[in-house]
Amino acid sequence: MAAGGWAGRAARLAARVCSNPMSGERRVDGSQTLDLLGRWRAGDAAALGALLDRDMEWIRGFVRRQLGDHLRRVGDTDDFVQEAAVAVLRYGPRFVLDSRAHFRGLVGKIVVNLLRGSNRELQALKRSPDREMPLGQSSVLRLDPPHAEVTGPEERACEAEEREWLRLAQLLLDPADQEVLDLYWQDVSDAEAGERLGVAANTARMRRSRAIARLTATVLKLKRGRLAELVPDEHAAGDG
Repeated sequence: MAAGGWAGRAARLAARVCSNPMSGERRVDGSQTLDLLGRWRAGDAAALGALLDRDMEWIRGFVRRQLGDHLRRVGDTDDFVQEAAVAVLRYGPRFVLDSRAHFRGLVGKIVVNLLRGSNRELQALKRSPDREMPLGQSSVLRLDPPHAEVTGPEERACEAEEREWLRLAQLLLDPADQEVLDLYWQDVSDAEAGERLGVAANTARMRRSRAIARLTATVLKLKRGRLAELVPDEHAAGDG
């Protein structure tokens, strides 16, 4: 992905969703999920293993129910699902939250989207974020409401964090929207995007507009702690 294209377009879109942060104290929670994610983000490799040992079976079951025959066509499904889940946690946007249900629902949904798309999306996620998207590596997204205010240097911190919100939100969108947005970040023209997508330039432009609207709406839901609207209800999805 072209760094210049992503940096410019993401910065402009980030400005649209970098609204006033929600007020209030961030909730203090001693839950196991929050503790393990915090330890993993601090460099404790054993914490990643503990998270996967605890929730991998549920994530596998959720992915199987969502993808069915499509998943069986990729080969060794258990290994493939675990590879995708590890990639999400190792190379995806950095986030912490205290709800186990929301954690595994979030990872499960991203894994489903990765497997619905081409292998290119998974391999891109596993490459260094610095090569794909020049994001601030210090940004950690807190998904529990209310969203804490960004501290200085204010402008650069806000821009780096907003790009992480955009990146996480894009992973939660359908693969078709992700493909359109990838072309947008690369500054691909409507005519060229249409050629790559196999549609007319006007259709490519409309698809881009709809994808950006869905991306923006997803960012706002994430920032407002409305994860329940974005990730599967684990009772409806089945509890493994």
